[in-house]
Amino acid sequence: MLIHLGVSALIGMTFGLLFRNDGSSFRVEIPWGMLCGLIWWYLAPMTLLPLLLTVQCDWRSDAASTLLPSLIGHLIFGVATATVFLPLERRYQRQLLQDPRYALREQRDMRPVGTPAPALWFFVLGLGVLLPILLG
Repeated sequence: MLIHLGVSALIGMTFGLLFRNDGSSFRVEIPWGMLCGLIWWYLAPMTLLPLLLTVQCDWRSDAASTLLPSLIGHLIFGVATATVFLPLERRYQRQLLQDPRYALREQRDMRPVGTPAPALWFFVLGLGVLLPILLG
């Protein structure tokens, strides 16, 4: 249990590092969370776990289709991480915006709302999963 909690904390930290300042609302942040879950689905059960167990990376369509329930779990984890991260990020930004030295830098780093980046990432990574399954 402690190992899973530690790994979850590390995955949450990578979400904060990769997607900080990318979402200004839940409508924008949740696709980023799903993208993070999808990335970790590729990394953990599709790549790292087979490498640790068999010293071979298993990217066959059979392996991907058996791990589809795990994909749902990773997507839910990504949404939950984004849902928790956004209020924490807003609170931190409110504290930073009180200091004029940091306010300009924080406003400059914020990505404009409505960019298609999460949808494009999700589409490209989704094709990487679905095409081998459908064509295999």
